[in-house]
Amino acid sequence: MLTISGLRNFYFLPNMTDMRCGYNRIMEIVRTVYGRDPYDGDVYFYMSKNQRTVRMVNFEHHQYCVHTYTFDKGYRFMRIVTEGYKRVYKVEWKDVLAILESPVIKEYKLKKEIS
Repeated sequence: MLTISGLRNFYFLPNMTDMRCGYNRIMEIVRTVYGRDPYDGDVYFYMSKNQRTVRMVNFEHHQYCVHTYTFDKGYRFMRIVTEGYKRVYKVEWKDVLAILESPVIKEYKLKKEIS
């Protein structure tokens, strides 16, 4: 269940795919690499290379919030296609929900034929 409301600004970080980073490292990358203030309540999210994991990070009420969503094998998140080269993309709430709630089947295996 997603505990982040649509009243926030959501930003997609297309060049970040490392899921090993903790919240401190992610906030530091947002501040130094992307030139944004990570402590203003905005939500930053990025996707793993295999598109099976999405991580969302924000800071609110003096606490870091990290949300990680991972699909089971055979499923992945919808691929996000960007136009041009921007370091950060603002994403609307309805699009965030479409990305998180619409699994894409990577492969469908048929079972053995029953005779």
